[in-house]
Parts: sequence; C-alpha cells; structure tokens
Amino acid sequence: MTKRNFVPKDFDVDDVKKIGELYRSLLLRDIGVNADKLRQWIMDWSELGSVLTDVSSRRYVAMTCNTQDEKAAKAYSDFVENVQPIMNEYDDKLNKKLMTHPSKNALKGEFSEWFKSVQVSLDLFSPDNIPLETEENKEIQAYQKITGGMSVEFDGETKTMQQMAAYMEKQDRALRERAWRAMWERRLQDKEALDKAYDKLFSIRKKIAKNAHCKDFIDYIFLAKHRFDYTPADCENFHESIEKLALPLLKEMYKRRAQKMGLDKLRPWDLDVDPLNRAPLKPYQSGAELIDKVDQIFESVHPQAGKWARQMQAQNLIDPDSRLGKAPGGYQIGFDESRLPFIFMNSANTDRDIYTLLHESGHSFHQFALADQPILAYRDVPAEFAEVASMSMELIGTTNLKPFYGNDNESITRSIEGELTDVIWLFPWVASIDSFQHRLYNFPTHTASDRSDIWDEIMDRYDAGVDYSGLEAVRRNMWQKQLHLFECPFYYIEYGIAQIGALQVWANFKKDPQKAIDDLFKAESLGSSRPLPELFAAANIKFDFTAKTLEPLMQVVWDEISKL
Repeated sequence: MTKRNFVPKDFDVDDVKKIGELYRSLLLRDIGVNADKLRQWIMDWSELGSVLTDVSSRRYVAMTCNTQDEKAAKAYSDFVENVQPIMNEYDDKLNKKLMTHPSKNALKGEFSEWFKSVQVSLDLFSPDNIPLETEENKEIQAYQKITGGMSVEFDGETKTMQQMAAYMEKQDRALRERAWRAMWERRLQDKEALDKAYDKLFSIRKKIAKNAHCKDFIDYIFLAKHRFDYTPADCENFHESIEKLALPLLKEMYKRRAQKMGLDKLRPWDLDVDPLNRAPLKPYQSGAELIDKVDQIFESVHPQAGKWARQMQAQNLIDPDSRLGKAPGGYQIGFDESRLPFIFMNSANTDRDIYTLLHESGHSFHQFALADQPILAYRDVPAEFAEVASMSMELIGTTNLKPFYGNDNESITRSIEGELTDVIWLFPWVASIDSFQHRLYNFPTHTASDRSDIWDEIMDRYDAGVDYSGLEAVRRNMWQKQLHLFECPFYYIEYGIAQIGALQVWANFKKDPQKAIDDLFKAESLGSSRPLPELFAAANIKFDFTAKTLEPLMQVVWDEISKL
C-alpha cells in the first residue's frame, strides 16, 4: 500500500459528499504559477483517483468471482452509479484547470503523453455522457449475469460452460459432438437476450459518440482509446494481410488435422482433440497446483519473473478455478493504490489453462514493473503493448514445461504444438472480430438479423475448412461468445498487433533469454509514458503490423510447427 499524502486514511469511499469535497478542494486550490506546486497538485489528484479505482477494481473482482452474490453486485453498482459520475465530472473540470495552467509546459518533458491524452479527453467530454456511461456499465453487468448463469446438465451433473469446453479434448468423437451441441443449445437459449443486450449497448454507444461530436462511434473509440499511431484503414489492411498470410496456414493445419483423424472434413468438435486420438493432456489436478507449476516455469526463465509470480501466490492474488456463478473468461486487473495485480480465470484441468495463466501472469508482471510510475494515467497501459507483455510469456513459457510434464517429451511437444497452432488460429479470429465491429458500427441502423448476416459473410471470408452443415444457426451467432464485443468494443485488434510484438520478443529470447526479458521488463516499466512505437522500441521490437513484418513471423511459426 502506498503512503497517502492527500486522501485521509479513514476515507469512506461510499461517502459521495466527502468525495465531492476532496475533488472541489483540488479544483479550488490556488497553485499560482509555480511548477512544483502544479506537480504536487497532479500527484494529489492521481492519489485520489488511485484510491477510488482501487476500490472499483476490488468490487469488480468480487462481483465477477460470484455473479450470484447480490451484496457484491450492489456494492459494485453503487460505485458505478454514485461515485463514477463524480469522478468523470470532476476529472473534466480538473483537466481544464491543468491545460490552462501557465506552468504546464514546464512539466511537459515528464507528462507530455498524458497531456496529449488529457486534451483528447477534454475534446470528447460531454456532461450528457456521464449518465450514459453509468447506464453502459449497468448493461454490461446485466450481460455478465446472463453469461455467468449459463450451465449445462450433462451426464447427470451441472457443468459450467468452461467445464463443458474441456470435453472438446475427449477422444470419443460422439461424446465431443454431444457436449458441443449441448453447449450451443444452451447458448442459443439466450440468443435473444444477448441480442437485446447488444442492441442496448450499441444504442448507448452511438449516443455517446454523438454527444462527443464525433462522426460516428469508430471515430470516437479511436480517440477514446488514444490510438494516435494507427487508423481504421490500417486495421482493414491488417485484415487483408491476415487473409493472405495467416489464413492459408490455418487451412493447411486443418487439412493435415483432418488427414490424421481420417476425416474428409473437420466438424467444430474436432478442432481441440488430439488428432492422433491420444488422451487429453492432464497437466495438473487443482488450481493451487497449476499456480505452483507455472511459478516454477517463471523461476526457471528469469529471477524477477519468479519473484513476482511467487508474490502473487503468497498474497492470494489469483482465483484460478471455474465454478457455477463465476463470470466467464479470464482477466488481470490492477489494484491502483496498493500497486498490486489480481488474476481471474476459469481453469478446467486442460493444457490450455497453463497458457492462460502464463498470459495473465505476463499482465501481472507488467503491473509490478510499472508500479513506480508516479501518476495513475501512466499506470493505464495501451492494450497494444499490454498484450505483448502477456503473449510473450505464453511463448517463453513453452521453453520449460517440465514442471507439468517432467521428461515426457511427447506431452511437451503436444503442448507446444497446441500453443503455436493457437498463434496461427488467433490471427484470422482477430480479423473476424475486428472487421465485424467495423462493419456493425459503419451500419448504425442494423438489426439482430443483419448482424447474423454480416457475421455469416465474415465466417465465409475467413473460412478455414470447418464443416458447419446443419449447424447454420450456431455459425450465424458464434460472435455472441466473444465477450469483448459486449464489454469493451473495439478491443480486439490489439491482440493481433501484440502477437506480432510477442513473436519478436520470443525470437529475441531464443538468442539471449536474459536480455530479451530484461528489455521487455524495462519497456513495461515505462507504463504509458511513451508512445507505442517507443514502447516497442524499448523492448527491442518493432511497432509494425503490415504484411512486411507479418510474413516472416508467420514463416517462423510454421517452421517451428513443422519441426514438431
């Protein structure tokens, strides 16, 4: 816990009157023309924001760990409805005070990136959006309740969707098909509810963009996400590069898989099972064991990574297990005042869980590395680089899987092949999700039926040869399983950009492991105090996602898969 200088130790974060008083004291403070006083004022503002966002993060964790806990849900809702609007309102006023201060330029060297973001926030701010953002958060919470409540009665037991996904690795093809159909029958029961949820969120987001005087939501979100270094046109070019360079490799992988399995065509329940029909890898028995063995991997690749991983374990900063009522997916979130990370995931005793924890641990190392950044804004990292931190750890983790598989080289090879296959699979999926969003937000009057039609066209464009005949209803609605579309619009292209960065870190690691991770952690320590190209450069990699950079990296991955 960092020492407080401005916020009282006994501060009640639910006392909106006290919160308002602290913000007003900042707004009314006389800081003259003294740069040192201005810097202290900035630090105090950041401290207040850190205290409040720390509480918000902890309440979000409590709510997602148990979506059926009404008390936790109410605590989070109360914060969103009562505190967040005050923060938004006063942050805008304080932004204006900052940007008009005569000594601002004296601090430009330290805060130039933040000042640039503040100006964008001022340009986008509308008081009419404060209640809309509250409404958006409530609708996201309602969506999470729908998905968190999904379960399947299967073979006499109640299973979460994450637990059902583990059946996709079973050797019995009929069992896999039965489980896959059960999952999607359950998902389609909530098709209309999810469509309505998306419609509500889409409508809110259109209004937010309009209130911010933006041409459309795409224009708004690129500014809101501070995407200063690339454009929607660059994204569309990336989609085309993926179609030309990554999709053919995925098609070839699926073709080889079908041949190994003795099938004319793969069905959707044939994609995760071992193609030689070997039993699913069972790398661990409990969430605690998963954490311990991943920590051993980190200890073997870099001493600082090992220390941070063990600290997470010792302080119970990971919730690994899937259970009924727990929200789906996985994430890492920072507790801003304590400068600590927290990892949320839904493990199901699969090999993929290893990589999920490696991934989220990469995010947590980023949080540790940037903990000394002085202001809250610099501890909020652009996703394009944040995902480099996480994806790099997945690839680096493949260099020592002995904690899970000992000297069983066949299992190790299977695990690595699965990870590298996922790298190639990811690119077409990223292109699918990102292009889907561009299509939707360029068609502001679309209906639920239009959405399914658009998704169908995109599935055709990135078709890798999987047979969905007789499963058209599922194929047309597969986009609904991607939570990012609901919770964080346009957060997906970052995975593709970051994967290119992570592949470069991996290449550096093969040449000099210590230096590659040292460079990565050094870049991570910068937080968001530098523009994206400089963050990438600090990690000794290039910020470039054109075909020129993608093509050789795809070849490297393909060569590694071929060796295996």
